[in-house]
Amino acid sequence: MAIKLMKNMIRGLRDVSILALDVMYHYYRYLRYSGMIIKLKGKAREYKVIRIYHALEKSLSYRNRNSDSGWGVAKMLVKFLTEKEFTNENITQHEKVAIRTLVQFVDAAQKTGKDYDFVKSFTDRYSSLSSDNGGTIDYTRQHLDQGKLENPEIFFNSRYTVRDFSSRPVERDIILHALSLANKTPSACNRQAWHVYHLDQRNLIDFALRHQSGNRGFGHEVPSLLIVASDVRAFEPPCELNQQLIDGGMYAMSIVMALHSLGVGSCCLNWSKGMVGDVIFRKHVPIDPCHTVIMMLAVGYPNEELRVCSSVRSPIQSLYTHLDKSALKWAKD
Repeated sequence: MAIKLMKNMIRGLRDVSILALDVMYHYYRYLRYSGMIIKLKGKAREYKVIRIYHALEKSLSYRNRNSDSGWGVAKMLVKFLTEKEFTNENITQHEKVAIRTLVQFVDAAQKTGKDYDFVKSFTDRYSSLSSDNGGTIDYTRQHLDQGKLENPEIFFNSRYTVRDFSSRPVERDIILHALSLANKTPSACNRQAWHVYHLDQRNLIDFALRHQSGNRGFGHEVPSLLIVASDVRAFEPPCELNQQLIDGGMYAMSIVMALHSLGVGSCCLNWSKGMVGDVIFRKHVPIDPCHTVIMMLAVGYPNEELRVCSSVRSPIQSLYTHLDKSALKWAKD
C-alpha cells in the first residue's frame, strides 16, 4: 500500500514538473516570437497593419456610427505606415488595403481640423497606391442568403472522420481550393495568422507521422498530410497568448469542412505535444520557428466502401445553457 502511494506521489510530481516545463516553453515561444517585446518588422509589421486598419473597417461598417470617432486609430495607422517610405515595389498587399480604408474613412468624415488634415494629407499623397479591395462594401441580405443550404443536415451529418483512404492521390489544386475556401474563416482582427505545410510524398508523410501517435493502423495509407500552424508574430498583447490556438483551430475545422464539400475525406490528428516532442519534431521537419503547430490533417479520397466510427454526439441539452436576467446577478430591468 505504501509503495503504491509512493508511486502515485512520484507520478504526480513528475506530471506537475512536465506541465510546468511545457507551460514555460509555451510562454517562452510567445515572448520570443510575438510582437509583445520585439520590434515589429516584416510579417509581424504586416499583422499589426491589419489589426489597426480592421478597427477602422469595423467603425465604417456600423449603421449608426459616430463620424467623430475613430480618429485616434486613424492617426495611429498613419504614423505606423509612415515609418517607411512607400514605393510601388516595396508596398505590401495589406498596406495597400490600409490606405484604401483610410481613404474611405476620410471620405466618410463630417469634420475638419488637425486630425482630419493630418490623415487627409497622407491619403492625398498615397491614394494612388490604394488597393481595389478593403474598407467596407455594400451588401444585402439576399447576398448572404446565397450561402444557405437547402438541407444543412445532409452536409454536416454526412461528414465522418475517414481512416480508410483510396490510393488515388489528392490533386494539389484540390488542396489549394480547400484552403482558399477555408480562408474565409473569421480570425482576431482579421489577421489570418495561419499557415499550412503540405506533404504528399510517401516517405515524408511516414516520417512526419512518426511524431504523432494517433495514426496507428492507417497512417501508412494516408495519401496527403497537412500540418496546420499559427503564426505567433500576429499576436502582441499578453492576453492574446492563446489566440493563436483559437484561430488556428477554427481554420483547421474550416479546412475539414471545405474538403468535405469537395468530396475529400480527412482525419484530424491532434498535436498535444509538450516541449520535448515539439522541439524534436522541429529538428526533423522544417517548421518555421514563428509557427505554432496546431494539428495535423490526414487527407485523401475515401474508398468506395469503408467503415467509420459512429461517434455518437452528446445531446444538445448537455452543452447548451440559456442565461436570462434571473441567472445574472448584475442584470437590471
